[in-house]
Amino acid sequence: MTPSSQARPFVGRPQRRGISLAALTACLVFAMILSSLVLAWFLFSSQLWRTVEHVQGERVEDLAQTVANMPIVVDTLASAHGYDPKAAIQHRIDGLRQQIGVDFIVVMDEQAHRLTHPDIARIGHHFRGDDEGPALAGQHYVSVAEGTLGQSVRGFAPVRDAAGRVVGAVSVGVTQSRLAPLRGDSRLRLLAWLGLVVVLGGGGAAWLATRVKRRLMGMEPDDIAHLVAEHRAVLDAMHEGVIVLDGERRVRLINPAARRLFEATAAQGPNIGQIMADPRRDAGRLGQGVDMDLDIGGRRFVGTVRSMPASPSAGTVITFRDSRELQRLGEELTGVRRYAQALRATTHDFKNKLHVILGLTQHGDWARLSSYVRELVDLREAATASLVERIAEPILAGFLIGKQNEAREQAIDLRVTAETAIPPAAADYDVHGLVSILGNVLDNAFEATAGCAEPTVALTLALEADTLSIAVQDNGYGMDRDQLACVREAGVSSKGEQRGLGLHLVDARLAAVDGTLAIYSEPGQGTLVEIACGYQSAT
Repeated sequence: MTPSSQARPFVGRPQRRGISLAALTACLVFAMILSSLVLAWFLFSSQLWRTVEHVQGERVEDLAQTVANMPIVVDTLASAHGYDPKAAIQHRIDGLRQQIGVDFIVVMDEQAHRLTHPDIARIGHHFRGDDEGPALAGQHYVSVAEGTLGQSVRGFAPVRDAAGRVVGAVSVGVTQSRLAPLRGDSRLRLLAWLGLVVVLGGGGAAWLATRVKRRLMGMEPDDIAHLVAEHRAVLDAMHEGVIVLDGERRVRLINPAARRLFEATAAQGPNIGQIMADPRRDAGRLGQGVDMDLDIGGRRFVGTVRSMPASPSAGTVITFRDSRELQRLGEELTGVRRYAQALRATTHDFKNKLHVILGLTQHGDWARLSSYVRELVDLREAATASLVERIAEPILAGFLIGKQNEAREQAIDLRVTAETAIPPAAADYDVHGLVSILGNVLDNAFEATAGCAEPTVALTLALEADTLSIAVQDNGYGMDRDQLACVREAGVSSKGEQRGLGLHLVDARLAAVDGTLAIYSEPGQGTLVEIACGYQSAT
């Protein structure tokens, strides 16, 4: 599987209808480019024609003024003249016309009768176009009018004699049929450039469509809408809280379960758009393990911090749940195991006593039987009298009596000392949590003394100012500094796999109630565990 396929979401896509987003994007962009170019074509064509007419108008106007100042033109108009097609002025002006590349040069007198014309048959006739008046009045200008050669651009200039009197006019012109090739050549060049723009625009549209499709991971709008709906449904159905951060650690999403957890724990959770610090309690740990200790809004949670698959800078996903759920689950598991062990120890001890009673009964030794039963009662009363007298909390006392039976079966000397009286707990106090803490610590102490010649575990309880102090001392194998440094982490144990949850749960439980846990140990010298936690009495 390629990395790109791993990053792509696997979703059941709805049936597609109509054109795809990529094709629609390409067609829309290409249509916009094409329509813009068509509009530009008409605008440029119109502007181009006006420019050609303006340039040619200035040219023919300048030529008209030059011809009007020629001596042969001035002398002919200033003197008596006829309208002879073979006159020198006709020959001279027609040769000049062919030389400079214009369609006509017409020299006219004051009555607007032609002295020269490309068509000699029109010499002597009145100038056609009705636009010669201002020139005969002494002005030079450009005009567009219909003449004998068709529509043309004309330049006019008056002819003055030596005294400055207007004696005629000159008109130089080019027909629009002569300008058409210039316009056509310019249009071809413009069309070539516009065609290049169309090709580049089409390529750009195709590239944009491909880019958009890649950024959307190959999905269509219907796919995205379907995925968003599933995404919301999954987030709403999750029991765990989810917080999504962007690359700048700004909160982008908080699911409903996360808000419920914040309300239930009175945590000051982050808001959308707020920058959130690393919630891991050990911010230096860059691992992405499961069930890490997280601090969110001043409350302790258990969860996971993972970077998004694209890259660590793409964002972070935080999933978490209330640590009390994990604690309750751990307490239930350890409680069941503890009760089973205590029941097994009690059952085994009771069976042994029953065998003795049965044997004495079969032998008919009633005196020994009576004495044995009386010893059992006295031993039971002696073992439980001090606990019941000093520890008035029945659940705690019953638990410790069960642990004494378990220790007795394992040949462990469990010494329980209550330095102060322990009154019954308040109704809302979590006695089972206290039992879980004691059970985990005592179980560790029992296992630590395995293999000792005289295994001994001492438990000391003392209550002072609503603070219960607990000390558990064993004479087991102890721990070195490396073991002691990581003994509170989940899964860390020297007893094999699937172990190492006891002290982790104890530490988590105490952290939730602002308790403290201290561990002292030396290899071969045993271990001392000191615990301080709150205790709410009923009195």
